[in-house]
Amino acid sequence: MKRILFILVVCFMYSCTISDKYEYTSNPRNTAYRDFVYIDGNTFKIADTVYFPLMVNYKVEPLKVGGGVVISPARYYETPMLYEAKTKDSILYQVEAHLQMMKEMGFNTIRVCMDVVAKDDKGYYYYSDKPVYLRQDCNDIIKAVCDFLTIAKSKGLRVMLLIKPPLDDALMEFTTSLLKAFSNNSTLFCYDFMNEPLYFDPLQDRKKEDAFIVVSQWKDIMDKYAPHQLFTIGFSEPIEVFEWDPSILPVDFVQFHTYHPLRVPNEIWWYSHYVGKPWMIGETSFAVDNDSVGYEMQTYYMKEVFQYALNCGAAGFGWWEFQDSYNVHFEAEFSGLINHNGTTRTNDGKYSMIGTMKPAAYEVENLNSYTPQEEWQAVNYYNMLGYNNVLLIGKVLEKGTNKPIEGAVVRGWNADWSVGLNTYTNNEGTFTLYSNDICTHFEISAPGMTKIKFDKELDYTVVDTTYTLDNLPNRKLEYHNISYKPFLINDTQLLQFDSTKFRLYKMEGAMPAVYLEAIR
Repeated sequence: MKRILFILVVCFMYSCTISDKYEYTSNPRNTAYRDFVYIDGNTFKIADTVYFPLMVNYKVEPLKVGGGVVISPARYYETPMLYEAKTKDSILYQVEAHLQMMKEMGFNTIRVCMDVVAKDDKGYYYYSDKPVYLRQDCNDIIKAVCDFLTIAKSKGLRVMLLIKPPLDDALMEFTTSLLKAFSNNSTLFCYDFMNEPLYFDPLQDRKKEDAFIVVSQWKDIMDKYAPHQLFTIGFSEPIEVFEWDPSILPVDFVQFHTYHPLRVPNEIWWYSHYVGKPWMIGETSFAVDNDSVGYEMQTYYMKEVFQYALNCGAAGFGWWEFQDSYNVHFEAEFSGLINHNGTTRTNDGKYSMIGTMKPAAYEVENLNSYTPQEEWQAVNYYNMLGYNNVLLIGKVLEKGTNKPIEGAVVRGWNADWSVGLNTYTNNEGTFTLYSNDICTHFEISAPGMTKIKFDKELDYTVVDTTYTLDNLPNRKLEYHNISYKPFLINDTQLLQFDSTKFRLYKMEGAMPAVYLEAIR
């Protein structure tokens, strides 16, 4: 009963805000204060100087060492699955080496990934070789983070701290302790409160209103305990709009994660045109092992994606990640800027580490010289992955006005839910959903609009009589298994695609108009 009353009170507290259209308003933290980062329009600034985060993702693990806690590099860096350093001093020396390497590459920011926790009967904990409990070891964790931030400051690096989302009382208590402890630390410029809600939200099929209430609570504790720092969420695909709608959530800015050359320019385009907030890329990368994929391809990718993001108005750019991973799928294992072979010394000669920098690592410092050019929409925006069996045409309109809704996200699944795919509406509210199989399950929403989810069997006309529904090829082809290579105009431009390959289909159908409402 108490829990029900609490939920009712929370909903009442936020009902006025919800009825005010979820409009994004400038955060009171967005004013210059000492040397903290703030937002001016769509730009980060420090004092009166533009600050463009060139960010590298860096995974860490709190370790219990010598009666305290120290923030260690993830165990898969350098010698995979081993902690090379055993004492606090040697671990911090290793951190210094890594951060010095990042600075010399040309990065000015680190996204410190410290969000992986487990839970037992004693509570939440970080697990490395011994549990580090968020409640019992809180003071030691804070001291360890302080040591890390001191090193980052000495290297001239700002920090975005990714934490476990405070979705319950215990995690909220830990988060509040962090905010209080570092409220005056300008090196920590931003908190990332959640990594990819689409995949990691423990509550499935969350309502937009519920996500708004959660993020509003996060905003409240930021305003109260960390008024001079920024906060964000690490969004993934545009289908986040179905639940964690970035256009209505009261974050200071949006940072999103985008991978796969066929998808990247289209996801950047959508976020840059429809969320109505300052934005940056928080994660992107291209996996190369210099065997099946040459190292030079990673450099081509970095240059093209950075330029495209800049053209579309990015306020920052983040790379996943510092060093190659270990014993996972190819895309994750080889996405770093440093491999595990040989050794590398820093330019100042003070530090060395196991691993050799890939060519893309040397391109980072050149990114500062890039300037925005005219933006352009990729030729595959309405058929990102080049599906070519079935075309479904439809329209998304605003209920009551019949006005077309531009930028709506349309997702379809085949009958057994084994393959899902997305498209977007144009300025007339029209969508073209290409697929390799008939879609019967659908979900549609748009920024600031309601969501609908439904099942519908539609009629299709056979355009190419060589085929029937029973002999359509590649019906189960899912995007992870679709290569970008057949779509390229040439091998050195990874975002330039052959436009003739994205308007092919063998069957055609139409969906009746779909209506959404503005969230009130």
